[in-house]
This record gives sequence, C-alpha cells and structure tokens, in this order.
Amino acid sequence: MVATSTLAACASTTKKAATSTTLGPLQAPRTNTVQDTQYLADVTQANGDLARYVQTYGNVALQALLTDGSAFCAFLHRSRSIDDAMTSLAIGTRSNEAQTHLPSTVATYNTIDAVALLTLCPSEQRLLPAADQQRVQQLAKQLGAQPG
Repeated sequence: MVATSTLAACASTTKKAATSTTLGPLQAPRTNTVQDTQYLADVTQANGDLARYVQTYGNVALQALLTDGSAFCAFLHRSRSIDDAMTSLAIGTRSNEAQTHLPSTVATYNTIDAVALLTLCPSEQRLLPAADQQRVQQLAKQLGAQPG
C-alpha cells in the first residue's frame, strides 16, 4: 500500500536526520472517515494543483495526501517543532515520489500541513507562532471550515 510505505519512508528518513535526542515513535492522529473526507476535500479546494493531482492519480493520490497529512501531524506531535515536522514530511515524501507522483513544491507541502492542522490535528495549532495560527484560521474561513 502506498500510504503505508510513505509513512514508513517518512519515519525512516526522520530517524536518519534526528539528532542524538531520542524521539518517541510516530503516532498518527486518530481520525474518523468524516475527518479524512473533509481533509481530502479541503486540501484539493485549497490547492488547484492538488485537485489536478487527485484527478490524474486517483486513489494513489488520495492515499498519499491522507498519509502525508497524518504524517505531518505525527511529526508535529512528536517533535513539538513546526520546522522539524515540515522538514521531516518533505524529506519522507520526496523519497516516495516515484510511487506517489506528489507535486514536490513548497505550495504542496504548505497546503498539506495547513489543512492537516485544520482537520486532522487541530489541537496542534497551539504549537504554531501566533502569526501562523492566524494564517491557518484565515484558511479555515476561506474553506468554510470550523477552526479547531
């Protein structure tokens, strides 16, 4: 399954990049089908390139986007650092580009991260600097989502 291999690649890559500080295991957020569906709808609404990506690659794209959003939340929860979480996700997803074909752009990763914060792990928004929290809330308003 592509989704599982993406998360495994993210975790493996992060282990290599980690400092001597021991970090706990990655734990994806506990979500339900409604949250997952909302995340996928919002991520494709927020970024036209990701909407085209889903149209082109179908289920592979949906699995990759959902896994990447969950992986971002897991990295953020574990490290408590937005920069570390963003870097770990980008490194891990890039290692699976041949399988997932995810567009490797800053806009892609920013969209995945921001929408994940809205729907998959809203409690982690408190880890963001105030200015970034405001940007995420603005995105929520644009998407018609209820902020977490």
